[in-house]
Amino acid sequence: MNFFEKEWKPGFTIDNYVVESLLGKGSYGTAYLVKNKSDGRLSVLKRLRPCKRLIDPSGELLIREAEILKRLESDHFPKLISIGKQEKVPFLIMEYFEGKTFDQLIFEEGKVFSEKESLTLVKKVMELVILVHAKGIVHRDLRIPNIIQSEGSLKIIDFGLAAGIQADQSTLSKHKDYMREKGFKADYYALGHFLLFLLYSSFNSDGEKERSWEEELELSPSTKEILRKLLQIEEPFDNACALIHSLESALRQI
Repeated sequence: MNFFEKEWKPGFTIDNYVVESLLGKGSYGTAYLVKNKSDGRLSVLKRLRPCKRLIDPSGELLIREAEILKRLESDHFPKLISIGKQEKVPFLIMEYFEGKTFDQLIFEEGKVFSEKESLTLVKKVMELVILVHAKGIVHRDLRIPNIIQSEGSLKIIDFGLAAGIQADQSTLSKHKDYMREKGFKADYYALGHFLLFLLYSSFNSDGEKERSWEEELELSPSTKEILRKLLQIEEPFDNACALIHSLESALRQI
């Protein structure tokens, strides 16, 4: 994929924006931190990866993401600023959030989260996910690089894989990629992995053979039950209220 894409360097100009740095590359988009030449405001520019034009010549994926951002009316999700094209390659300009992703917090800064802190964070993220689901949208990519701790609050970014929630979820993927389903349980499944990353931040390996999380992590029975339901090892949560109730109950028991 990188062979087809010429990376923009700092100083490169697109319309009224100047590239400051590369933020990251996803499966179909590349994100840059850009500065508005008029007011100095920082934003995120996300462009379609050139190789993806072979299967998405009109940039429908970015257009869909733009439409989703317009529907999400909350300070916890990036606001769409504009849509444009550079040499026929579409891009979006979005709000930029100061802060750190949980990927950076855990793996770059060595941040450690207790069981109680982990459950509290998942509850807060879930409260944001409820806002997304209320708009008929499922995020489908709630990974640690896409959740930001910013100025004392949480933000969810990268709605590139988001989709409308399908009412009929009777035909699930045989490959068990639950996170890519178009139902609310896909985001619950992703939250299970988010919770595991938080819990493993305080885990110290004894050097023995790798074991399952249930063997390695010393967790309360209620937290284990939440994880088993989120990861769909057991019958998953039917709705957001049941999940929030279980999180609150587990927090009271710790």
